[in-house]
Amino acid sequence: MFRLNRKPDCSASCEHAARRGAFVVLAFFCLIATIAFVSFSIDTGHLALSKTIQQNAVDSAALAAAMEITNAVENAPPEEPDPTAYAREQAKVMAVDVAALNGVFIDPDIDVTFGLRSYNPATEQFEVQWGVSPANAVKVRARRSNPDTSQPDGQLPLMFAAVFGDDSVRMESEAVAYIEARDISVVLDFSGSMRFDSLFRWDSINRLGEDAIRDNLRDMYTELEIADGNVGTLDHTDPDNADSTRDSEVKWLVVHSPDTDDPSDPDVDVTFKYDEVEVVSSEDYQEIKMEFDDGTSQTISDTASTGTYSGSGGNNEKEIESVWVMFAGSDVTLTGEDPTKRCKPQISVTFTGGGTSVYIESSKDLSNVVLEFEDGTNYKFDNLNQGQTGTFEGIGENAGKIISGVWVKSGCNKSGDGPGYGERFDAPDSGQSSVAIRFDDTNENVKAYFGLDGVSYPYPSGSWDSYIDYVRNDSDINRGSHREMYGGITFMHYILENKPYHSQTPDLAKTSHFPFHAVREGNELFVDFLENLGFGDHVGLISYDQYRRTEQVLNEDGQSIDISADPIGDHYEAIKTIMQYKQASHYYARTNIGGGVRQARDTIENFGRSGARPTILLMTDGNANVYENTAGDNNLQGGFANDGFYQMPAGFDWGVFNNLDTTSTVPFSINDDGSENARSRIFALSQAYLAADEGTTVHTMAVGAGADTDLMKAIAFLGGGEYIEVSGSLTVANLMEEVQAGFYRIAALVPPARLDDPAEATP
Repeated sequence: MFRLNRKPDCSASCEHAARRGAFVVLAFFCLIATIAFVSFSIDTGHLALSKTIQQNAVDSAALAAAMEITNAVENAPPEEPDPTAYAREQAKVMAVDVAALNGVFIDPDIDVTFGLRSYNPATEQFEVQWGVSPANAVKVRARRSNPDTSQPDGQLPLMFAAVFGDDSVRMESEAVAYIEARDISVVLDFSGSMRFDSLFRWDSINRLGEDAIRDNLRDMYTELEIADGNVGTLDHTDPDNADSTRDSEVKWLVVHSPDTDDPSDPDVDVTFKYDEVEVVSSEDYQEIKMEFDDGTSQTISDTASTGTYSGSGGNNEKEIESVWVMFAGSDVTLTGEDPTKRCKPQISVTFTGGGTSVYIESSKDLSNVVLEFEDGTNYKFDNLNQGQTGTFEGIGENAGKIISGVWVKSGCNKSGDGPGYGERFDAPDSGQSSVAIRFDDTNENVKAYFGLDGVSYPYPSGSWDSYIDYVRNDSDINRGSHREMYGGITFMHYILENKPYHSQTPDLAKTSHFPFHAVREGNELFVDFLENLGFGDHVGLISYDQYRRTEQVLNEDGQSIDISADPIGDHYEAIKTIMQYKQASHYYARTNIGGGVRQARDTIENFGRSGARPTILLMTDGNANVYENTAGDNNLQGGFANDGFYQMPAGFDWGVFNNLDTTSTVPFSINDDGSENARSRIFALSQAYLAADEGTTVHTMAVGAGADTDLMKAIAFLGGGEYIEVSGSLTVANLMEEVQAGFYRIAALVPPARLDDPAEATP
């Protein structure tokens, strides 16, 4: 029998099959999503990596381009008005090359932009203006914006995004690099040694030569611009003639014989040349008698109308103070007393032709002789007991004087009138006797000859007598071969050495005294360079000597400057003008190098700008000899407390200087032995250390052989700056050139380029 099979119940299996089919559909869609996600992840990673490469490339390109500007500034000649102008094309090439090395394309004409980063006082921020000159900022942009992906600037191709219809993406990066503006404190030495190269000092002569110093003194005297007559006829070629030409040359004192009513009297000029005299007479003379500064005298017989005379033997090179020029007459003999009287002598007195001596003979021993001179003075030779004859003449201050009368005491002769020393004998009339004319090298005669006796000394401190005494006695004047020579050169030397402070001789600021003048001109070049560079550098002027100060006010000669509200700024002309009115030893003479650095630190801290590079340029020609405590007092002040003296930090490793090239054979260090020199050097070094710790770059310049070159090298080393040494063996012209080159070099040492946030730049 057939059985009809029942169809099995499929509800469970069919439901399973249905679910399996739905999963396949779901898996398909999930696979699509997974593929899309993986594609997106790969493309996103590719994009991010490409973006990073692109950004790194423009960062490097911008820095490289900015460094080209830095190099241009450092190597441009001083006369270049825009040191960055000729470097921009090279900077573009550098940006392109560096970007290419990173596999990134940039168009130099489109993607490289130059601008000026400067300080906006309103916002107290640095901002960049693009497309202006000069340039201290570079913006480099890399673009992948061209739809044609085969081009160097083509959009970035995507690996999987094309599935979704987008096979490339636009990509752009930008970087800005700039050169920091600087806040620069120029710290200059105003001490006394800053005038030494214009004096006849032995070290200056050894380095520069006597002629160079003399030429400089001539120029300086001209620069004083003294009105005619304000120094009498000291600056005239012929001091006897106020209408003669003016010059700065030196002349000897000439003393003229006095004017008389007798036309037969000789005219005589005696020129005093320290240890020799020159005599010029209208008539022949027979004797020249010289009296020296030690009171001794020497007589020279010489029948002549002109001649040059000096001491000989033990009088060689002695200074001659007085001269008698003697013109001969006939000897005249006078006799007295009656020889028939038992105790009274026969006396004869012969007045010699020179008129300055007498020869006495007596029949009895001579007891006393008194000479009377034409000026009314007399001199007694007492208690002679030397025999019956003798020759007598004035001695000491009476040497060379004409004798007008004689008293002779011999035997029992009478006392007579006047001094009462025996019998009097009067000199014969001048027509019968000789003439002796005295000439003296005195301050009064110097003032009379050079027309100074009726002229006031032209400056606040000093006097004509002080100047004359200085020319007579100063060792530097003697070394310069100008002893007892008067004129512009020695007057200039006098005020430069003896009256150098501004309060004493304010006109000294007009003169080109060295090395101060070279530094002054170097500072002007420095400031001009910063102004022409146009990078927004600010500058302030610090001076130091025994004390320290920020130069910020000037009220002289119609100039009125006050930058005290912002002493570190872009007051370029003000800084130059202030410096033009300064001089060596302007305030004081000592050398507080550490104080100068300390003042610079304080000024930068109080007036520096956020975002600017603090910089110090320290210059000296000497050695530190002043130090301070933390209160700011120095060791030359009353009440100075030594316990607050600045030391190097505890544990400071002097080994950092092991490789410093110094004049010493041992590594550089300073031993605090308590001496002024050691503590002053430590103080200077400690201030440089603190400046560096505050992020300040310290450059140094040592001028001349007298500078402490080891200390200046160590300070620059600590401050991460440049050390420049101006040689001590130079001509004045070379000294000027090297100092100016040093200032230019430091002005051009702009900070290394650094990256900025492009979003902060002003479009």
